[in-house]
Amino acid sequence: MKQLRLTSALLVLLMAFVITSCSKKDEPEPSMGDQVAGTYTLTKVTVSGFTADMPFTNPTTGVTLSGKIVATKVADDKATAILTLTDKDKTGKVTDDVSNLGEVTLKKAATGEIEAYSGTIKVATYTGGLLTISAVDADLGPISFVGKKN
Repeated sequence: MKQLRLTSALLVLLMAFVITSCSKKDEPEPSMGDQVAGTYTLTKVTVSGFTADMPFTNPTTGVTLSGKIVATKVADDKATAILTLTDKDKTGKVTDDVSNLGEVTLKKAATGEIEAYSGTIKVATYTGGLLTISAVDADLGPISFVGKKN
């Protein structure tokens, strides 16, 4: 009788262990388009090697520059973005400069980052809630914007 109780108890423990050790299947990773989509507040801007935290106030003019990027999913591997730079002068007057950055193709890098390409040129990276957009301006040279996802 004791042997039967011990065997039953061990069987119950084994079953409980097997049931609790079965892991649930992981949720599938959202598409690259879904991961990138969202609104980002600009945190840094780099122009010709000069980096400034955003918002940035020009000490000479008193104008404060801030901005945002709105990325929109077009497909699982495609997105568009709109960059809005906002100037606020000493009197409080606000001026927005809106640029449509166009459509990009998204690719997953070996590092896990999501890279955005315009044709064969890499123009942006997304990782850990940060979006970095890079370009070359004919007058200003290399420019990059870093935005943190809201």
